[in-house]
Amino acid sequence: SSVLGIRLKSTVTSTDRSFVVGNNLVSGNPLNVQRGSLYIDGSTNGRIINFNGGGSVVADHSIDASLNQIRGYSIAESQALSTMLADSTVTLPSGSPGPTTFNATAGADGVAVFNVTAASIFSNPFGQQFDLNADANTANIIINVSGTSVNWTNGNMVGNLTSNYWQEHTLWNFYEATTINLNEHRFNGGILAPYASITTQSEIDGLVVANNLTTAAEVRLPDSTSANAYAYDGFAAPVPEPGSAVFLLAAGGLFLIMRNRRLVTGSY
Repeated sequence: SSVLGIRLKSTVTSTDRSFVVGNNLVSGNPLNVQRGSLYIDGSTNGRIINFNGGGSVVADHSIDASLNQIRGYSIAESQALSTMLADSTVTLPSGSPGPTTFNATAGADGVAVFNVTAASIFSNPFGQQFDLNADANTANIIINVSGTSVNWTNGNMVGNLTSNYWQEHTLWNFYEATTINLNEHRFNGGILAPYASITTQSEIDGLVVANNLTTAAEVRLPDSTSANAYAYDGFAAPVPEPGSAVFLLAAGGLFLIMRNRRLVTGSY
């Protein structure tokens, strides 16, 4: 069975939207919802759901339309972020095993941008660990990852990338990916992958926006220093447009939902 909402704060009430599903639940083992309620657009298909915090199943036929809006917004955001010019570099190991180091050097806007290929980071046979060196100007990080297929075979995230602050303020933008296999590697930072099917056997410490997610472990939103723990603070990233500069919030649709302590799941 699966346990949902186990790390939500005690302030989450039995009527809060802790588990939100578009379309239908698939059949399977019982689900245990520790806090809040299940809001669903379709059917539970008779699946057993244990509400350990006094919640219930609530029909809401506006969810599918909301998810479609979020999907469109997420695709547009992902593509816009992918056009940002890189101002930061990655040191890659070659010839012998070594670390992969992200050297973040942000401009006046405080946003450090990397443009990398999936194979060079996640399938480098010499990669042992990924770490981050951020200069004093860097407050937020966007890592644009090209490639339609991502298979994480080598290396693990360590050091600064695993800190609470950088889990909240790093966004991995897989703007081309249709399949992402994280295998048994623990992922740190937000994932924006609107076209991708993600499979993982380990935890993800960050917000996930994807076409669908198959996981055998927890998705954990980083602790926040705000009153609402497990809120993904997100950040405003400058994205150039012809003749002007606009500020777009990465994964903004889900950001708003998470701030209301909701968890959105399901395929688009």
